[in-house]
Amino acid sequence: MNRLPKILFRGIGVISVLCALTGLIYNTGTIWGCLAGAFTPVVNAHDERYFYPAFYVMSAICIFCYLALLYFGFRFLLLKRGHVFWFTGLVLFEVAYFFCIGLSWLLPNFGMSIGAATGVANGGLMAQFIILFPLWGPVAGFWANRKLEPQS
Repeated sequence: MNRLPKILFRGIGVISVLCALTGLIYNTGTIWGCLAGAFTPVVNAHDERYFYPAFYVMSAICIFCYLALLYFGFRFLLLKRGHVFWFTGLVLFEVAYFFCIGLSWLLPNFGMSIGAATGVANGGLMAQFIILFPLWGPVAGFWANRKLEPQS
């Protein structure tokens, strides 16, 4: 019995849980800061009228991604293998979302507000991107899933 696939599968689970918790903590802090008015002086000074809608929509998308990543991470820790495809879809969605947000900065009237909200709303995703998790996480997950013995 080869233990490497189990270790790798659980390792992906641990990293998924840690990245999800990091993102949730980050977004919780930025939402509390927003509700407390921390962004109001800068938003008013630069007349970014679409900042708040952009911030809340992007935060909601990120929180959804973190909760899904947390779910998949716990499933992988338990060696539940049926979610590798959905996990890969989530990671691909995050990458596509990241690039779409960058392109949306070019929109007239909305771009500056979206650009201003990007850093504070999407900063929690950086934990995944710094360790290049979207590049190797799904590949390692599919490899480990294929190498694991069939479930009885």
